[in-house]
Amino acid sequence: MVSETALARAWIDWLVDTRTGYLETVLRLPKMERVRDRGASFPSIQDIFLHILDNNVWWLESVPRNHQESHREVKGRLSVAEIRRQVHRIAKFGRKLSRSLNPAKLDRSFVVHGVEGNGKPFEMKVNLRTVIWHLVEEELQHRGELNALFWQMDIDAPTRAWFSSSLAA
Repeated sequence: MVSETALARAWIDWLVDTRTGYLETVLRLPKMERVRDRGASFPSIQDIFLHILDNNVWWLESVPRNHQESHREVKGRLSVAEIRRQVHRIAKFGRKLSRSLNPAKLDRSFVVHGVEGNGKPFEMKVNLRTVIWHLVEEELQHRGELNALFWQMDIDAPTRAWFSSSLAA
């Protein structure tokens, strides 16, 4: 039986490894196609991809370091070089986190401060375990959205099955 720590490591590594395919597919699009509002969860294909990156920065860097108030979102009209730098930085951080995981670290708790849709502030306590599984769900959700948008444009989505991961055997 695979431990939860090993599984979390494998998922983080798989997300990092496969994110590059999405990066390249997004960046192959002409800029006007990348940033065109498509009425999706975030307006453009680029915005959806940047949201995936920002989730990683928020949940894995800003929240654990209690830098929520100074969090600088990964969004806007970033250059191709800036997007590549963010993907590389987030991949490096993700791999470092993956290598450092252990059961005690998964149990480490953080206080998250936020604002509800109605403007009311809230506070909640989460552990790293919950954060990691939330990020897996969130990234897969938005990748599915990107896949659908790519397919509508007659572009092959850069999917790669989980069973190609190190834990599949």
